[in-house]
Amino acid sequence: MLPPQGTATVSVHAINVAADSSRSLARLFLEPVTPGRETMANPHYAFLIEHAGTGRRIMFDLGARKDMENFAPAVKERFLSLPGFNIKVEKDVVEQLQEGNVYLDTIDTVIWSHTHLDHTGDMSKFPPSTKLVLGPGSDKRTYPTVNDAMLLDSDFFGRDVQEISFEDSSLNIAGRPTLDFFGDGSLYLFDMPGHCPGHISALARVKPDSFVLLGGDSCHHPAQIRPNAHIHVTFPCPGHILDSARQTFNKEHFSPEVNDSTTPLLGVPPPPSAYADREKSLESQRVLGELDAHPDVFVVCAHDASLVGVLDLFPECLDDWKEKGWKEKAVWAFMDEKNRAFRFN
Repeated sequence: MLPPQGTATVSVHAINVAADSSRSLARLFLEPVTPGRETMANPHYAFLIEHAGTGRRIMFDLGARKDMENFAPAVKERFLSLPGFNIKVEKDVVEQLQEGNVYLDTIDTVIWSHTHLDHTGDMSKFPPSTKLVLGPGSDKRTYPTVNDAMLLDSDFFGRDVQEISFEDSSLNIAGRPTLDFFGDGSLYLFDMPGHCPGHISALARVKPDSFVLLGGDSCHHPAQIRPNAHIHVTFPCPGHILDSARQTFNKEHFSPEVNDSTTPLLGVPPPPSAYADREKSLESQRVLGELDAHPDVFVVCAHDASLVGVLDLFPECLDDWKEKGWKEKAVWAFMDEKNRAFRFN
């Protein structure tokens, strides 16, 4: 399921671009949605990845841009005008990088997990020397060249834009076609379809025997992959969280007895939703859940509110997640009513 052990590693830094007050419309991303839970907390994680051997720096996702009035008109019409959709960016990824003394001309490549507004940032702020990498089949139409495009001409202007292909790949992660980005086993890109054409995830080797999995928008809440048959073997839900859930869960919609269940608490909503292909999304979440259960893998999806307060954010790194016990702390934290991701009452 995982690549063989290797010695080449990268360092991964998480940057939360969204303000704490950011919310999104829950019914677009998950089901069921109970009364009073119509919106959901919405962090936007972008990731700085530094290759240990060469010092090369890349970004995996950028979060949203700060000047939202400059999104393409189609983005403003389809997303920003929705009730309950409230993205706020106080410091964008570029400002946070520069405050941490990471200068944009040292960023070799930006990889977009997919082409949605809360992942693409503002590429015009990066110098032409920074390459842009997209997943296969990504929508590369840009505005104003194409009137109803979601991306902007300025995203691509003057830079090398590469669309990866998995067609000739002999590698796989959990059965998904995979590319070895640096060619040394330190960073893998793999196909995770369903949410959006071209959606990809990344598996970063941060220690010879441990990984951080950057899931993008494979899921929007950890309860879309937990519980499952695999997680019970490696990370069963602790008794104190079960006891709390028995008191707080709305049992008409959710069973707190997660250790007796192999079905995630939350699902993918039917169309219209934020998922382009519901069946492929569910299958990708099944694969993600299998990887999530592996004791050497720490999953960080782009909007996982349960990780707020768990992750050490940039300029700190995620590399020591296992030594710091983050996985044990985080796996079932979403069931605690004090957690930002709790939505089960």
